[in-house]
Amino acid sequence: MTAGSPSIAPAGRLRQVELRRHWRQLNAESRWGVVILALILLLSVSVPLLSPNDPYGFVDQPLQPPSAAFFFGTDHLGRDLLVRVFAAARLDIALAILGVSVPIVIGTFIGTLAGTTRNRIAETVWDGLVNALTAFPEIILVLGIVAMVGADIRGLLIAIWISRWAQYARIARAKSLALRDAEFVQAAQVLGYSQLRILVRHIMPNVFSEALAYALSDFIFIIVIIGGLSFLGLGVTPPTPEWGAMLAEGRLYLRTEPWLILFPGFFLSLTAIGVALLARGLERISKGEDE
Repeated sequence: MTAGSPSIAPAGRLRQVELRRHWRQLNAESRWGVVILALILLLSVSVPLLSPNDPYGFVDQPLQPPSAAFFFGTDHLGRDLLVRVFAAARLDIALAILGVSVPIVIGTFIGTLAGTTRNRIAETVWDGLVNALTAFPEIILVLGIVAMVGADIRGLLIAIWISRWAQYARIARAKSLALRDAEFVQAAQVLGYSQLRILVRHIMPNVFSEALAYALSDFIFIIVIIGGLSFLGLGVTPPTPEWGAMLAEGRLYLRTEPWLILFPGFFLSLTAIGVALLARGLERISKGEDE
């Protein structure tokens, strides 16, 4: 590069500028949501890695209160509660992301396909199927699927996927019905684009953005479902650290050792609050509302 040529900013510098630009576009609610979630994610990764204690290992006498040696105390088996809480955070967040990702992809694709077809028989069958799934009490549906598939992580995820895809499909179909006669779609048809290309390149990106906004709210529901089913022994089971399972183990010691449910319950609630703030903030931004 010659002395007179303009300097080229490194890729890292450009990324920092881009991140600052996105951060300035956020309102107060969404910023708080990002901070809360970033903190929980950081702790969920760093604490289990940096701590000398294993989330499954016995490190001290059972039911030790919080102290300088064990910030969150020990559980009824003498395991370090701090490490277990953040190992559980990593698992719960990963399961919730999986629980959202599969339904949003499947539901959005099927819903968009249903919204762009003009076959009345297919539309009638579609309406009956989706209305039946969305009208059925969801918690009963999830419990029934878990009972049939198995009370473990695999059964829990399958139950969430089956029960949630129809919600995204309904959103996608409603959006694609509004888009299928839009001017840019008609222009693509005039240019001779195939129906598949129009669907994938022109309609689905608009539909997916709508479904993604709903996914943040759905994340809260799913992480609570995961914790609730694990609390009942129908999801993640001990000794695997999971917030709901830890609450179930600690409920027997509520009066004498409240920290056993205080810490997992607090971080489960804090995660839900962080996602709710982010979702609410982004919703207000999309509607053009002021902070």
